[in-house]
Amino acid sequence: MATANVSTICSACKKKTTTYSCPGCSNYFCVDDLLTHREELKSQFHEIEHQRNEFMQILTDRNENNRNNHPLINQINQWEQESIEKIKKTAQEQRQLIQQSILSYAQNIQTELDTLTEDMQKINKKKDFNEKALNKLKKQLNHLEEQLNQPTHIEIKQDSSATFIQKLSINIKSNITSGKFYRHQLKANLKWKQHGKTIAGGNGKGDQLNQLNRPYGIYVDHQQKHIYIVDNENHRIVKWKLGENNGQIVAGGNGRGNRIHQLNSPVDVIVDENNKSLIISDYGNRRVVRWSLQNTNDDKEILIQNIRCYGLVMNENGDLFVSDLENCTVKRWKNGEIGKGKEGTIVAGGNGRGNQLNQLNGPSYIFIDRKETVYVSDCLNHRVMKWLKGAREGIVIAGEQDEDSLNQLNHPQGLVVNEIGDIYVADWGNSRIMSWSLGSTEGRVIVGGNGYGRGSNQLNSPFGLSFDVENNLYVADFENHRIQQFEVNKN
Repeated sequence: MATANVSTICSACKKKTTTYSCPGCSNYFCVDDLLTHREELKSQFHEIEHQRNEFMQILTDRNENNRNNHPLINQINQWEQESIEKIKKTAQEQRQLIQQSILSYAQNIQTELDTLTEDMQKINKKKDFNEKALNKLKKQLNHLEEQLNQPTHIEIKQDSSATFIQKLSINIKSNITSGKFYRHQLKANLKWKQHGKTIAGGNGKGDQLNQLNRPYGIYVDHQQKHIYIVDNENHRIVKWKLGENNGQIVAGGNGRGNRIHQLNSPVDVIVDENNKSLIISDYGNRRVVRWSLQNTNDDKEILIQNIRCYGLVMNENGDLFVSDLENCTVKRWKNGEIGKGKEGTIVAGGNGRGNQLNQLNGPSYIFIDRKETVYVSDCLNHRVMKWLKGAREGIVIAGEQDEDSLNQLNHPQGLVVNEIGDIYVADWGNSRIMSWSLGSTEGRVIVGGNGYGRGSNQLNSPFGLSFDVENNLYVADFENHRIQQFEVNKN
C-alpha cells in the first residue's frame, strides 16, 4: 500500500502536493498519477501474462512435434533402419552359406555313391566276385551311410561378447573330404600386430623335436589346435600342438629316401579329414603320397607319380589340385580319380614355360575358391595369376617384376585368397607378407618388410602361410627355421 507524504514533488507531473510512494520503484506520485502508474503496471503484467500463454502454447506444440520428429529421434530411427538392414543382410548371407554347405555335402555323398556304383557295375560286368572286392564295397557303402546319418555338421554360434545385438556366425564342421580350403571367411581390410610370436621351432637349425630345418608349407587344423609343418630338409612332416615346445613326427623322419616310409624334400601338406590322412607333396621323389593319421606304420600309398609336385589344395568336392613345377602346369584329379593312375586334367598353364598369359614359369603354391578359380604363385615370373574355371589363359592380379616396390613381387610362394578375392601372398625374396585387394594395382605389406632378420617384426625368406578361424596369420619363416604367429589387430 502506498504511503502518503505531505508537500512532496510528484515524479510524473512535477507539482508539489501530497504524494504517495510506489513500493516497486520507490518514486512519489500524486493521486492521479499514482492511479495512472498502477494502470501502466497492470497493463505490463497482462502483457507478460499474454507472452507466458503464447510460450506455453509453443512449448506444447513443440513437445507434440518433437516426440516423433526431433533430429535425435530421426537419428535413432535411421540407426534402427540401418541395423535392421545389416541384420537382414547377415541373416541372408548365413542362410546362403548353410544352403551351399548342405548342397555341397549332398553332392559329395552323391559323387562317392556314383563312384561306388561304377565299381559295382565293373565287377558285375566282369563277374569278378571275390571276398576282397565285396568287403571293399561294403566298407564304402557303410561309410556313405555313416556320413548320411551323422548329426548335422553345421553349428550356429552367437558372439556372447557383444554387449547389445549378438553377432551371429555359422560354424560348419566338415564331414567331407577337405584340404587347404578355407571354409571360414577371411575378412577384408584386416591388420595384424607387427611383432610375431614363435609357436614352433626357433631353436636353431636342427632335427630335434624342438627344431626345424627350413620349413615350407603349413596347414592349420583349427578344431584340434594343431599345425602341420613341412620340415623340408629333415624330410618329415611335424605336427605341433599350439602352445607346446616340441613337435611330433607324423610322416617321414626316416632319412632321405624313396621307400614308402620315407620322404625326400617335401614341399606342401594338406589334411584329408574324410580319410583321416595327410596328403604330401613329396617333391624330391616326384610323387604325391598319402600317410594315415590313425596308424603311422601302415596305410601309406602313392597317389600320383612322375610329377614335380609343389603346391597342393583340395576343394569341397574332394578334388585334388597339384602344381607341377617342372611342366609349368596346375592339374586337377577328381575325387574318384585320386590314386587310380589317372593323368589329371590341366586347369592352368600347359603351354610351355614362359611369361605369356597362357603360360606359367615355376608355379609354386596354389589356392582354389568355391567357383574353382585357380590362383597360382607364378614364382619365376614374379607374379600371382588367376585362372577362371575353363579359361585358356590367366589374369595377372599381383606383381610381374622381381623388385620390392608395392606393385612388385620377388619369387612369390604361399598363397591364400579370401571370399571377396583379396589375395595374401608370401613375398619370399623380399621377406614380407603382402596383401592385394581385389582390383588393386599395388599391394600393402601386412607383416615383415623390415629387412632380413630374426627379430619378432622380421622374416627371412617366408614360404608357407595360413590363417586360423580368428584370422591370426601363420608364416613358415624359412631361413629362421621357425613358424611365426601374427595376431590379428582387433584395435
